[in-house]
Amino acid sequence: MIIGKGNDPRHYPLFGITEEEQWESLAERYGLLKRLWTEEKVTWSGRYRPPLQEVTTFPRPFQPEIPIWHGSASSTLSTELAARYGEPIFSSNSFHQMDKYKALIDHYRERLVYYGHDPDQAVVGAGSGSLYLADTYEEALRRFRPYYEVFSGTEAAKHNQSPFTSLEDVVERGPALIGNAEQVIAKILKYHKAFGHTVLGISVDGLSEAEQREQLHRFAEEVLPVLKREIPSPVFRGI
Repeated sequence: MIIGKGNDPRHYPLFGITEEEQWESLAERYGLLKRLWTEEKVTWSGRYRPPLQEVTTFPRPFQPEIPIWHGSASSTLSTELAARYGEPIFSSNSFHQMDKYKALIDHYRERLVYYGHDPDQAVVGAGSGSLYLADTYEEALRRFRPYYEVFSGTEAAKHNQSPFTSLEDVVERGPALIGNAEQVIAKILKYHKAFGHTVLGISVDGLSEAEQREQLHRFAEEVLPVLKREIPSPVFRGI
């Protein structure tokens, strides 16, 4: 499970908060969620929802400690919250260049130490923008371009103020995994060297069902074996 403030401006009126309140709201609601999962007869009051009086949620979690990841995209407030609890972060790594996300990951590791957690036990995941594999770079660009152009016009994309000016720019300066298998592998290894992440999220959102299946199959066949060899993950051993 990944928690986060979200990156679409349409959710502010939906949840009755302003953009300025989003991190404070997230921290308060998450603290309550942890209590409801781990305690019974919870009495609580806060700013962003009505108070609770001796509330016990059902069904109770079967797993005593549910792993929670904290989404990280734009502010040290999210990495601060994750470090306070000593929990993993998942960097969105999608709309901007590497340096922005690396700074947030570095901040997370520094604050883990501040809160008394072992930074060597830090778990970091990262997204990758988009995935599109083809036999050649040119073919991958051609096939993915219609999807890129549609997504670039969405409210979420505009809200994130990406510095990239074209699909080619996203591939050259950003995290998008677009190209042949060798190019995609090289980019993943480059980002791993900077982030030190052990979980990678790949996105085939928006593609047709047939293309989604094709991309996941190609990734599993052409890319994943190399990653398993080059970047052993302590998180998903045996998978």
